Amino acid sequence: MKGWKRESARHALAAKGIGTGRKAIPAPTHWKRVTSTTYVTYVTDEGFHFTFEPIEDTLTIEETKDGYEAKYLTRDEEPPNPNEFGDESLFLVHYHRDFDIRKDDIIKEDDARALYQGEKIPQEKDYWIFPVEAYIHSGVSLTLKSFKGMLPQGHYEFDTSRVGLVLVSKKEFKSNDKAQKAAETLIETWNQYLSGDVYSCVKETYNKKKEQTDYDVVGGFYGYKYAIEELKTFEGV
Repeated sequence: MKGWKRESARHALAAKGIGTGRKAIPAPTHWKRVTSTTYVTYVTDEGFHFTFEPIEDTLTIEETKDGYEAKYLTRDEEPPNPNEFGDESLFLVHYHRDFDIRKDDIIKEDDARALYQGEKIPQEKDYWIFPVEAYIHSGVSLTLKSFKGMLPQGHYEFDTSRVGLVLVSKKEFKSNDKAQKAAETLIETWNQYLSGDVYSCVKETYNKKKEQTDYDVVGGFYGYKYAIEELKTFEGV
């Protein structure tokens, strides 16, 4: 999925036009958190100040003709849940006091519970419907299969919930196999969201005195592997 939100800020020292001649310099191995009364920055031993906390091993710094350019991943602290993408052809519902996700304009809790009781519901006309199992214990994890045999003793009986569904539009996904794959992808994205596996790509530029001149950040990259690939070609907003 593509990055969903964009922010950019330009420093008063902004220098337009970063040169094309670049030389990579060793990435800092660590940085320290510096707090003032108004902001938090992250400072390397080499003197670079970062707007966000870089994820270890994702930071690269290149020397340019005007100074330096740093790129890195940081945690996206406020990603949207996947249902907020506004897609009515593929979405999750779940009914539990610790994990309550609804789409009442299409399906209600009574419908979902009726389906689990083996009854037919009207939504089956337009949607492929897949049961979802949730493991709710110091967090939430979802599966279209079952957690049985995968959890510590007693956890399956007491910490799993079977009151969730993924609905996949029959109009958009013509076969059950294609709908199943779409549902699996959605559950993977939800698990990334629930576990904090969502990132922002950041680019910061500096003059030769290592004073920040600009930064760009785009968030909403679900999954570390995808985010790190996007970072390689990230050039900002």
